[in-house]
Amino acid sequence: MRWLCLALLCGISLRAQVTTPEEKNWEAVCKQVVSAPLTAPALKGPLRAEQLPQCDAEGLYYGFKGPVDDAAALQCGWWQRAHPQPTRGDMFYGVGVLTMLYANGRGVAKNYDLALRFACEQTWAAPAEMEYRIGHLEALRDGKTPAAKPFDLCDDGTSGLTMGACEAVTQGLADKKRAGALDVLAKRFPAPAKDAFVQLQTAETAFESARARGEVDLTGTARGAFSLREGGVLKDQFLINLQRFAKGDVPVATAAAVTKLDAEMNDVYRGLQSAQEYKTATGGAVTALGIQKTQRAWLPLRDAWIAFAAKAYPGLAREKVEAQLIRLRLHQLRSLAGSRN
Repeated sequence: MRWLCLALLCGISLRAQVTTPEEKNWEAVCKQVVSAPLTAPALKGPLRAEQLPQCDAEGLYYGFKGPVDDAAALQCGWWQRAHPQPTRGDMFYGVGVLTMLYANGRGVAKNYDLALRFACEQTWAAPAEMEYRIGHLEALRDGKTPAAKPFDLCDDGTSGLTMGACEAVTQGLADKKRAGALDVLAKRFPAPAKDAFVQLQTAETAFESARARGEVDLTGTARGAFSLREGGVLKDQFLINLQRFAKGDVPVATAAAVTKLDAEMNDVYRGLQSAQEYKTATGGAVTALGIQKTQRAWLPLRDAWIAFAAKAYPGLAREKVEAQLIRLRLHQLRSLAGSRN
């Protein structure tokens, strides 16, 4: 039994138990399948020869920046296989995407034997991961496991590297949806707000980066996944704020309420700065300095929000906007304070 990482559906936090057999002799299986002669197909397109060195097989397979393009992913995958990057820890590069294309019959006839070969050529998978992945593909090939859903490399992940790569897939697909929603909202902004929105996005990106680095525990092997996931949470909240402010769907707030919230936030922040565990933390743990840098990135974000909202939503009181922003930041800081208890 092992965990199944449903990266395309729900991120790395939800795992279901699966019972496909493990291949304990995966090394012998791989030695056999990799030794067989293999001639790369002569693919003439759809990518031009000059595009191949910059092609992104993973992006084409999942459709991060446009429609899914299996033919291009296939061509790119074969090109990448012929041009390995042994120092690049990318489980999807080249043979990774080819494994999924041939296992699922996307853009090419389904061929589990080739999928097995390409899975074996992947040098970045942990041994336990190989047991599960090779056993999974064998079970699919032999009809022992029904192909109820498309095969994905994330199905058999066990390592922090895989968790990070699969969370990147989750966030890549989410980014595509977010971008579409942002475009719809941006088209409704009055002309004076458009430049302010660009500045707001710049401040938001800086804050997301600071918090993902400075207020997320990065001590474990899954640190990349946790950082990416927190970035996704912040991006979602940014979109929610835009939607709520556009509707005026925020609580009423007075200047006095804003002052009180700001004082509460500063009290929690000062407590975190003086906390011994944050003052002495090292090695990827959350530190007082990391919290300080994040807070310093939040302040210009707050100001950018207020400047943008004044132009985009002139009927929305500044106090409502500022209070909402402080509440959210206060919640983030309190979560750090709570983790100490």
